[in-house]
Amino acid sequence: MENTLPILVADDPEALTELCGVNLLERLLRILQRLGFREAIVFSTTPEIGAELSKRSWPREQIIVHIVSSATKPLTAQWLLEQSPADCFLIIPANIYCDARLLAALCAKDSSVALVDSNPPEFARHLVRNPCGPAVITRDFLFALSPTAPFFSELTRKIDHGKTDTVDAAKQDDYIVSMRRHVRPLSFRVPLEQDHRLAEHIILNSAQKGTLDLPAYIHAPIENAIISLLWKTRITPNQITIAGLIIGCSATAAFAVGRVGLGILAALIFGVVDGLDGKQARVKIETTERGKWEHHLDYLIENSWWAAIAFQLWRSGQFPNVFFFFALLIGSHLLDEFAKRRVKMVKGRLLDDVAPFDRAFRLIAARRNVYVWILACGFLLHAFPQSYAVVCGWAAFSAAVHLVRSIWICDSSAVRRVVGSRS
Repeated sequence: MENTLPILVADDPEALTELCGVNLLERLLRILQRLGFREAIVFSTTPEIGAELSKRSWPREQIIVHIVSSATKPLTAQWLLEQSPADCFLIIPANIYCDARLLAALCAKDSSVALVDSNPPEFARHLVRNPCGPAVITRDFLFALSPTAPFFSELTRKIDHGKTDTVDAAKQDDYIVSMRRHVRPLSFRVPLEQDHRLAEHIILNSAQKGTLDLPAYIHAPIENAIISLLWKTRITPNQITIAGLIIGCSATAAFAVGRVGLGILAALIFGVVDGLDGKQARVKIETTERGKWEHHLDYLIENSWWAAIAFQLWRSGQFPNVFFFFALLIGSHLLDEFAKRRVKMVKGRLLDDVAPFDRAFRLIAARRNVYVWILACGFLLHAFPQSYAVVCGWAAFSAAVHLVRSIWICDSSAVRRVVGSRS
């Protein structure tokens, strides 16, 4: 990507169409920044484009945007060659939605390629047109085109005659390790008014993680309803994280002073809020390096709950040996993390999503949300100390299951490698 120059063609107001609170041009620029680009050209025949790009936007503040305005001049091969001595140009119509993985796949090619989708999924088939729009074009390819003919017409002609390589969205690996699921990458032009809700549903669905625990399946529709409101505001993911931190610390304080009901309520709310910041960042392309450390903060907060509960149960005399169970809980977490990390190193994916058994066990395996539900049941049944013991025991059992699965998966992979090397 070092010697590739992105050029976004924003020659009509459709580039400013908003999906999930971000217009299409802005969304593409944010994606380009996260792909490592630090400079881009926006070719526009629309006065409103310049006004929009002049507004400050922190999610794309690291990419320098040069606006080239023209009232009537179409985009041509000659104009592209005059813009930069770059070896390659990433040409993107600004009136499209395009998954970042597809743009990355285009940029990974050494020759001229255009994006197509040979088999769009049924729910989005009427949105997708071929060619999809984005293309990586070399200087040599541009020299072979008519210098004055409209570029996209020339590109379509080359594709139709099989003279240009293509990247097929339907053939791209759609599994995302961090999301624990398959997410079909799509590229489609600005939808009609009646299709806006479908387009926003596609974007929102692509931000949902998979292989969840049981409580998270209940949280997901609540989170989606809240995100549908939040994306219309200027609230950032970091602000949501701060709100979650306040709620999480409030739960710790409530547990420490013996206000168990209030602490459980705050913990239940935290379970929903904790899913909002990442989802908001993925939907609006507002991910940051700091956001990658958010789960470490979550881990610190949830462990402060278990410590505060243990302290209160010990101080009140309801559970004199509680700190032995607390030590079991922490030890189980460390063992569980070891087992999961070992599998990820060997398989390249998370233990929770390796096989059907792992996905099924994830539903009830020891995790914060499951712990909170167990504690809530214990509180309602007036058996809170006993429910804390159940939580610690369940953590130990889950860690043992994951350790056995880790050994099984890693040993099986080692055997297959040995057999493969001998054959």
